[in-house]
Amino acid sequence: MDHATTSGGTGEASDTPVCRRLRTKMYYVMGRDHVDLREASPTGQYWCSRTATVLGPDDVLCSPHVCQPHRACFEPAD
Repeated sequence: MDHATTSGGTGEASDTPVCRRLRTKMYYVMGRDHVDLREASPTGQYWCSRTATVLGPDDVLCSPHVCQPHRACFEPAD
């Protein structure tokens, strides 16, 4: 499901950077190339693959809106 189009977005979500360490269950169910982690899901549970917890290396919660380039632990997607 493309959240950028189904959430009524204006396309801004497609410009949002995605930390390559951000994970959600659908990442493993649907596959990396089929999950849009740029738009938060109200039912999604997010975690960092670097820490394997809901907190990033900087002890801040993980989510698409928080895992942005301003965080020191941010890693751009390939």
